[in-house]
Amino acid sequence: MRILHVIPYPLYPPQNGGQLRCFHLLQELAREHEVHALLFQRRDELRSPAAGYAFPENVQVHNPPPTPPRTVFDWLPRRLGPGLHYRWLRRSWRGPASGVVLAMQPLLLPLLTGQAFDLVLFESLDAMMAAPLVRRWGPQARLVLDAHNIDHKLIPAAEVKAYRATRWAETHLAGAVDAFLACSETDRRELETLNRHEIAGYTIPNGVDTSQRPFDDNPLKAQSTTILFCGTLNYEPNRDGLLWLHANIWPLIRAQVPAARLMVVGRNGDLADYDTMKADGSVDFIGEVESVLPYSQTAGIAIVPLRHGSGTRLKILEAMSLGNPVVSTRIGAEGIEAVDGREILLADSPEAIAAGVVRLLRQPELFESQRRAARQLVEEKYDWRVIGRQLRRGLEEIIGKRNA
Repeated sequence: MRILHVIPYPLYPPQNGGQLRCFHLLQELAREHEVHALLFQRRDELRSPAAGYAFPENVQVHNPPPTPPRTVFDWLPRRLGPGLHYRWLRRSWRGPASGVVLAMQPLLLPLLTGQAFDLVLFESLDAMMAAPLVRRWGPQARLVLDAHNIDHKLIPAAEVKAYRATRWAETHLAGAVDAFLACSETDRRELETLNRHEIAGYTIPNGVDTSQRPFDDNPLKAQSTTILFCGTLNYEPNRDGLLWLHANIWPLIRAQVPAARLMVVGRNGDLADYDTMKADGSVDFIGEVESVLPYSQTAGIAIVPLRHGSGTRLKILEAMSLGNPVVSTRIGAEGIEAVDGREILLADSPEAIAAGVVRLLRQPELFESQRRAARQLVEEKYDWRVIGRQLRRGLEEIIGKRNA
């Protein structure tokens, strides 16, 4: 297949969950297909291996021009021109103008008219707003959205316009694309229901590169009383979960294990919300790091106290691969086929989460058996090579439906 992968943000080196998913999907597609990446990043920034990630050499990279060519709309007032240009391109008056579509448009036209693509994969709803242009300029292509989350569920209720616009887009996928990818069965079923089953979804979970996340075989690891929280710290589900952990769960753990320490690792931790936590002598607030590996090796248990959100948590899969037993809420572990008590401990109340952490701290046999079972799980089901085979089969099925 000839595939156009539309990624509307810088990708390399991959740091957050979205970038990691895009990078690995791109890498897996390039194993067997001709892949073109429309990417908001210069080619020269992609070719030097960074943090163990090597950008696929056989992927053809296309960058939108830094200064788009001028159009008749540029002669209009600044607050009017881009909006009218966007609506003219999409042939629709609905929704706010997307700067992503306007930036991609000068490159999409020559790409789609210069060669025939079998499939166009959009990363994010923003990129999917270019679907009408792709239909017009590359009508033979099948269009697919990669839905990292159910996005409207992540928008605060107070942001009414954004919530309504995002929900509308997610309930009208069938009018934009031919199929979608979801990170979990739960998300797939919900998006299909939102779209009245007029569009098919394919579950392509998040994964982990087990070769880059080696298992820590240290026999003394169970003696560590450091609990690791890892994630992007200004991402609302992480912010909410971490503050809930510190206020409601951490005192219960410390009451039973006074030597316990909480280690917080992640980008964008400069929010004032975290000031109290940073002042807590039992908390090591590390913030952004180049690699999580040394902190994972120092820690024993990984904790994921999320109370809302969707998708699949790469931090759980990475912890499992690295050999840190995981305690998580059920929504935090959504989409991961781990058995409670065997590969993970699941709990939803502060008391139950604290009890799960204390059990692992006090029972080294459970600590060891859980982390080894979890590593086996990610090797068998969540290594990116395994997921890549699922992805290629799914996209080939979508193309097969078009041909049929």
